[in-house]
Amino acid sequence: KPLTLRFDVSTTPTFMKEVKVKVPMDRSYEQTDETAGSTVTKVFKAMRQVTEFHYDVELEWSLSIYSGTSVDERTVLVSNKSSSVIVKQAKESSRLRISPRSYELPLTWLLKQVNLDDMASQFKVDTSRESTKTPRRNDDVDEAIVFSGRLSSWIGQIHTGLYGSLAQIEGQHDPALEKDRRSSYTSDLSCQDDSTFNPILPLMEDRSEPSGNSEDKVVPGCMIKIELQSHEDSTDRNVLLSSSDLTKLTNEHARSLQEGLETCARAFDASEYVVTTTAEIELGAVLRNLRCLSIQYEETMNYVESMMERQLVAAIGKRLTQDDLQTYVRYHDARLLSPAPEPFSLSIRQPEHYPTGLISIETVDGKNDCMHSHSRQVNVGSTLNIALNSATLVQLSGNQYLHGWMNHRFGEDKKNHRLVARARQFSAFILVIGTMVDGTTLGPDDAIIVQNKDELLIPLLLEEIPTAREFKDAIKSLSPEQQRFAQSYRSMQLSSSMFGLCVVQIKPQLESLLGLPADALDKEMKLTQDLMKLFIEYQVPSDLLSYNGHSESAALEDKIGNVKANVKAVVDVVELQKEQQLKDERAKSDMDLAMMMRCDGNMRCSGRAKSDMATMGMERGGSYTRCSGGITSWKGKQRLPTENVTSQSRMRGCAPRQQLPVFLYSDGADDCDSFSLGDYDVASAGTISIGESIEEAQEYECAAPGSESQRNVGGKVTTSSRSDRGDSVTQQGVDFTLIPKKLDQSVEKRGDAASLHSTTIKTSSNWTRNRQANLLSKPKRHGLDADEIRKEKAKAFDLLDALSRSGSLAIAHSELHVVVAMTHCFEKDLMGTVIRDNVNPIEKLEGSTLLLASAVHGVPAEELVLSE
Repeated sequence: KPLTLRFDVSTTPTFMKEVKVKVPMDRSYEQTDETAGSTVTKVFKAMRQVTEFHYDVELEWSLSIYSGTSVDERTVLVSNKSSSVIVKQAKESSRLRISPRSYELPLTWLLKQVNLDDMASQFKVDTSRESTKTPRRNDDVDEAIVFSGRLSSWIGQIHTGLYGSLAQIEGQHDPALEKDRRSSYTSDLSCQDDSTFNPILPLMEDRSEPSGNSEDKVVPGCMIKIELQSHEDSTDRNVLLSSSDLTKLTNEHARSLQEGLETCARAFDASEYVVTTTAEIELGAVLRNLRCLSIQYEETMNYVESMMERQLVAAIGKRLTQDDLQTYVRYHDARLLSPAPEPFSLSIRQPEHYPTGLISIETVDGKNDCMHSHSRQVNVGSTLNIALNSATLVQLSGNQYLHGWMNHRFGEDKKNHRLVARARQFSAFILVIGTMVDGTTLGPDDAIIVQNKDELLIPLLLEEIPTAREFKDAIKSLSPEQQRFAQSYRSMQLSSSMFGLCVVQIKPQLESLLGLPADALDKEMKLTQDLMKLFIEYQVPSDLLSYNGHSESAALEDKIGNVKANVKAVVDVVELQKEQQLKDERAKSDMDLAMMMRCDGNMRCSGRAKSDMATMGMERGGSYTRCSGGITSWKGKQRLPTENVTSQSRMRGCAPRQQLPVFLYSDGADDCDSFSLGDYDVASAGTISIGESIEEAQEYECAAPGSESQRNVGGKVTTSSRSDRGDSVTQQGVDFTLIPKKLDQSVEKRGDAASLHSTTIKTSSNWTRNRQANLLSKPKRHGLDADEIRKEKAKAFDLLDALSRSGSLAIAHSELHVVVAMTHCFEKDLMGTVIRDNVNPIEKLEGSTLLLASAVHGVPAEELVLSE
């Protein structure tokens, strides 16, 4: 049966009597009497009468033990009952009463550690249990520390319930006469003698052989004798102190404690207390010593752990961090695996050509350390689909690569990562970012054109998905319907964890689009820039620009010359359209300003003129100049409003709309008269006012009536029904969306399945771009918010639409990089994992790396390990 230690305490005040007491005051009076020629002076002391109330306070406490629930049959170990008189100047006894209180401490665990037959200690650490990690981190020591904490808490309750209440009662003693009062009161009435020896010490000795019987003999007359229970697994018994040494330490503790109690008894002055007796003082000293033993035990165990940590630091020479482990893991993987993980730093280039750019995934910690991944080329000859809108599906026939990223996290120390894209001068490429929808389709979330020494920094958000074991534990109490819902959503989470990066090289695709030989545009930088501008800003059909000669065997110069002529013809048309629009706007502005000039000499305009001026935004803030040819210019703080001329929309699918700028200009006439509007300054000469172009994001109007939609794929128009479309799965090669599910199943079979998490990668909505305005300027950093990112995506899609002829021309000069990420999570920091959990993170990460590498390369893990 369980045993419980119980402490009971209570006080009972009883009113005894009421006493009138005369108390001298500070004032006095003198009286002088003259009798028979003599003078007699009498001094009278002023007195006040105070009523005292006397209470008899009975204090009773006991320390007992009982078995099971038999509280009434408990055995009293020690008790005390005393009575004292408390004098108050107010008839109130509630603060003199301690209602019966009980404080209990279970002793079951403590008694289990003692063999009652021979009174020997049988506490040991079971090293065969899986939860046993270190001498400090194991179930047995944890239970001992829990009991130690309960003991300290129990002592604290007694200190508050008994000694705190006694100090309060002592403070209530307030007799009227000064001679009856006590000098001072304190809330800690226990003895403060710290000379008691504490036998709990982190002592061990190095003995080659067990001690002999003569060494364990204890001198006669000892108060306590310690016997150690023998165990079968006594291989480490030699490092422990012998029974003789333990007996000596324990007896010294008992002797010093007894000496301390005697000292407290001699030092006790009954005149300083009213209720408190020697018994309470001695009980307080014992309880205080018990608390010291409890605290010392926990500190001793922690000292052993800190000693191991200091030894590890001394052996290595420094305190290791997560970065140090990352360095070793890369060193270890390079010697363990074939092929070894490589830096995710991808050069964008054609064979035997200078790179046009670079993309990489780096840490954001000042070091810009590039992450390493397992990589291999997959699905050779297959095609990737990217939907620009519901009517345009672009096919990319370039190379495809699968990357496995093994990330690790210690405690809450999460590293931040970012995707970095850099372009060379006079080079450009399109970067499309998204997730794999199925085995052959990339769902584009973002896209951007990187060109001319741009440096694009995109923060990445890593989100850890619960492991399969955690998922099953979480849904096992749900209903079948709720479980099926959770399983379906988790399947989507795993499939969407494939992070995709698609890179499209612009220049070689332009050559294919225009019918030019390979490398034809390598040195045609201005022509390349003009082509990109026509495609992005004006959505010029590529048929108007491509080579239209009759001979395919024509010289390269002739083909380039033909394309240049086509480009010039289109540019001339654009310029002509601009010029015509400028003339129309000039005539319109001249007419509007002429109407506003219907004013008298004092510039008082009619109501219609004021209305026209307000409509034109010219009522205040500027001046205009009237020349011989009419009013042709405007100058001021507000520019003339411009009208947006919408270009003709393309008829295929979701054609983007573009806003063309309208300009106001002057013909340079010198015969001009200046006028002012409002109270602003007058222009002194003819000025030129050029309206800024209004750049708006190109929007796609994608309204497909009915349930069917048409796609232009490879030059053929195909019709597909949304309702009949199922998940796309490649019949040959690697289906990227199935890899996370296979990894999840493999992780579940491992013993440390709770540590390895599938991880999704997403982009943040705040990007940064470093860009040079021109060749001579310095790069400037500019942030891209969500609206600007959306505009950049529209520009990139416009260019992709042009490069692919709206999906009819496959893009061969592209690369797809799909990243599957997993995170090995450790609960503590690196040193805590090694010292407290007794875990070698290198071995854990090695197993996780082999599992991920096997999934990426598609071979058993044994084949990836280098032979000795």
